[in-house]
Amino acid sequence: MKIWKILSPKVLTAEERPDNITTDTQAKVKVTRLLFSENEARAYIGTPRPKYPVVPGRFAVGVVAETGKGCLRTEKNTRVYIHDVIPCGECARCRAGDAENCASMRAAGTACEGYLRDFVVTDESNLSPLPLSVSDDEALFIGIVSLCEAVIDRLRVGKGDHIAVFGGREMGNILCQLLIYHQAVPIFVDPDDGALALAAQCGIYYTVRADQAMEENICRITGGRLAKDSVYFSGSDLSPSLPFAYTAADGTVIYTGFDFPDVTVAVRQALEKRLTVTAVTNDYSNNSTAINLIVNKAINLAPFRKDVRPVADIAKLFEEAAARREAGDRVPYTVVNMI
Repeated sequence: MKIWKILSPKVLTAEERPDNITTDTQAKVKVTRLLFSENEARAYIGTPRPKYPVVPGRFAVGVVAETGKGCLRTEKNTRVYIHDVIPCGECARCRAGDAENCASMRAAGTACEGYLRDFVVTDESNLSPLPLSVSDDEALFIGIVSLCEAVIDRLRVGKGDHIAVFGGREMGNILCQLLIYHQAVPIFVDPDDGALALAAQCGIYYTVRADQAMEENICRITGGRLAKDSVYFSGSDLSPSLPFAYTAADGTVIYTGFDFPDVTVAVRQALEKRLTVTAVTNDYSNNSTAINLIVNKAINLAPFRKDVRPVADIAKLFEEAAARREAGDRVPYTVVNMI
């Protein structure tokens, strides 16, 4: 089978490697669709520096080609989402049979091999069968929706709560849509006019540009009370200390995303306001919930999956993404057709 590897910054190669089922609970999956995003661009450029060589590709769907004798939930030709985070199998929680709360989840494409390849051999527990009403392209967002649901679980969102969401572009947009579904009132803050326009297109009523009028706008929306809680997405162009200024006393600030570059945060304001500061990363426990949300059309994903490229363009796609990153531009989601 063909597999793509990043050997060092901006060095992508392809090789043939046989991968076969070795245990009764494993399945072999033909990868059919892959989501190319900032995750792959960062691995290619080397920021933050991954452990090379790395097989990129965090989000993928496929069709089961072969199963071991012990597989119970999947059979040949089952469409599946391949989990983007996998329990380590080594920590105390995993050894105690509590893999769902693994203390060291491994993210595909960074901490373990990703899915930019023809076939994936993995344990059946790392696969989620897809209902007919969920398209392959929609299923590529299951991991992102799952992470956003984990954020909402941690916030314990109540009806009418104002939640400020700082940055995240598409991910921040998806979180805001889910907050609306949970009857909260999100305030999407971003420095990019395009991201704000897209948020408005997706039904997010309160969008605030990160500029000199930001404080006035947030105070106006909240009636001067500020946001009950706030969420900050890593990789944002905004200061990571910003949520402390716009979160009400005794509120919660969550840092989330798929990687965390080295940052310095001034915590004095958080201490003075008695804020709870925590993080949500690499969650997979909400995959089933995410599938149900997509089935029920709780999120509009159509604007995020406009561009589809053949796998033959993969080298060009990496080069284009690197050029965008170096120019200070965002890397849009691109669906890669792996067939």
